[in-house]
Amino acid sequence: MRENLIPKLEFRIPISPTPGFFKQVELFNYCLRQLGGAYEECLLTVVVGDECNIDWVKSENPWSRNFNISWQAVPVDIFREFGIHGTANWRLCIPSSADIIILSDADTILTKDIDPLFSVLCRDDPVIIGHMAHFPPPISIAPSDGYERGGKYFWSDIFDRFDIEWPSVLHNYSMTNAESSVPAYFNLGFVGLNASALSSIGKHVLDYERRFKEICDSHMRCQIILTLMSYKLGFNIGVLPAQYNAANDPEHIRLNYISEDDIRVMHYLRESEFRRSTFLTPNEIIGFLDSKLELPCNKLLQKIVKNFYIKNGKI
Repeated sequence: MRENLIPKLEFRIPISPTPGFFKQVELFNYCLRQLGGAYEECLLTVVVGDECNIDWVKSENPWSRNFNISWQAVPVDIFREFGIHGTANWRLCIPSSADIIILSDADTILTKDIDPLFSVLCRDDPVIIGHMAHFPPPISIAPSDGYERGGKYFWSDIFDRFDIEWPSVLHNYSMTNAESSVPAYFNLGFVGLNASALSSIGKHVLDYERRFKEICDSHMRCQIILTLMSYKLGFNIGVLPAQYNAANDPEHIRLNYISEDDIRVMHYLRESEFRRSTFLTPNEIIGFLDSKLELPCNKLLQKIVKNFYIKNGKI
């Protein structure tokens, strides 16, 4: 790992090849580059599933030619086997020359720098950090007779199935005290890795997904598998405060004792005031910009989007 230097950064986002996702990536890129310095020049890797034609994807996003952006297609066999979960996990299989790799969702933006995390991640031993998921993971097939949906037995049972030692330090979900005291289980809107951790995960993630599906299943399996690998592979695991993955949800803000001014990474996953998958598309953008929004996080997002469109001469 490089010492006494600004680390080399890379951000990675998994998407499907749709207009809504393309606009989200463009907004993410705008917010990233506005931070300047290491953020202005860092690599943004966009991993595209759905058996896409990557040349077509690039042609649909001519704006990206002006930035350090790499569009990567998920191999067809991987997508056919795993679907959208393969898209999310394939980004962990791509080698990186960066010191720090940030896994982001398309419906996130950086509102401030994440510089305080550099010293945490710039180590030679494998490190992973993230903000706790809001709720227990939903499971569609019970992994044991003692399992109750969302119940307390899931984590201990699945750790036993993967022969993982139960951790001495446990955590609470970020939006409920129910089923607290669980292993670090991160919302994938923002997860930080160093190079050592990414290299280890990339060698194992697809095998872990196959084995997990043999035992049980969940549409949150990418998050669950990341937890299992992090403990099994002996990573240094750090839990981040909500500032690094703040939902546009007043309850999440309240329960985690943060204000809008504290937010460094916003995750606009709630849809009470707009549709996250389409609000940036031509048919909806003007309506979004003209809306009288109530939630402070959404007002901040609206302000950022308006600045983005003004700078690009679109309004």
